[in-house]
Amino acid sequence: MTETILSRLMPTQNGKYIGIITLNNPKVLNAQTLDMVKTTRAILDEWASDDAVAMVVIHGIGDKGLCAGGDIKALYGGTDEQVAYEFFVHEYGLMYAMHIYAKPILAWGHGIVMGGGLGLFCASSHKVVTPTTLMAMPEVSIGLFPDAGASYFLNHLAGKVGLFLGLTGARFNGADAYELGVADFALAHDKFDDVLNALVKTTFVNDNAQNHHLLSACLNQFHDKAILPNSQVMNEFDEINHLMNAGDLLAIDRALKIYQGNGEFIKSAIEIYKHGSDTTKAIMFKIYHDLRTPKKDFSLKQIFDMETVVGTNAVNHGDFKEGVRALLIDKDKNPKWRYALESLPNGYIDGFFTVNFGKNQ
Repeated sequence: MTETILSRLMPTQNGKYIGIITLNNPKVLNAQTLDMVKTTRAILDEWASDDAVAMVVIHGIGDKGLCAGGDIKALYGGTDEQVAYEFFVHEYGLMYAMHIYAKPILAWGHGIVMGGGLGLFCASSHKVVTPTTLMAMPEVSIGLFPDAGASYFLNHLAGKVGLFLGLTGARFNGADAYELGVADFALAHDKFDDVLNALVKTTFVNDNAQNHHLLSACLNQFHDKAILPNSQVMNEFDEINHLMNAGDLLAIDRALKIYQGNGEFIKSAIEIYKHGSDTTKAIMFKIYHDLRTPKKDFSLKQIFDMETVVGTNAVNHGDFKEGVRALLIDKDKNPKWRYALESLPNGYIDGFFTVNFGKNQ
């Protein structure tokens, strides 16, 4: 059986090592299984305590993408309610560990970087996009919610772009990611080996903070924003904010559905939005605004804990299984969502944030 996580240590010229993790699941665009998540975490933990390892590189096998997300078919097929809980505990645990990892982590965000793949990308300290980078938090289409740390990183984007991306599942490019601060560097994909060769010649030291700076300086030699396409988001930034400031979720819903503007990016996002789960939209809207409430000062760990509860409930009691059925199993692309925004029962969305939700359903 082919290993779905490949790892190796590349020696540098001064005796340090660069740890390289390759996601090797190309048939599903390197989507992560539970075993892949656990293996990646074990490797990172081992390298964290190895003084000879100066930094880590994470990339996807092939030319199609870093990672398309999590293995949602496995979650769909799980009959035990603990299946989803176990997956999210380990997936989010890995991402939290990456966020606080002392050593620099370079994520090579070429091609498809979506869902949990975008979570991995954003959890890394140094983030590279290429001309073909295509990103999204597309969970509205499968009845989950923007997770994998998106509750945190979407909330930190300029204006209310994060709300727009989460509600609509819009696909954005490398230039968008760079302009919004999601990515740090723009490089051509064929520069990957050149970057590794330059890192081998870098004199890494026994100081993690200094190694972060050394990695930045190395990547900066290759950085070329001009290779990226135009930013769709920044071109339509004012219109996006105007729509997201329409009022409550019902008002935003109306504004999106009657949109008559010329923004092609917005129009394509609205087409995705129209077919998405209204339960997902309501969950995402609640999280986005709860985290902006001054009285609720959430730590990153608390955010991942919250996402674990919401994700588990969404898989077991929400729209998730119907969304996956329609999109990936029967492929009829005609999901029968449980509720429309106007008919969401009182307290229904709050229930997704409760650990005991669904036990008596």
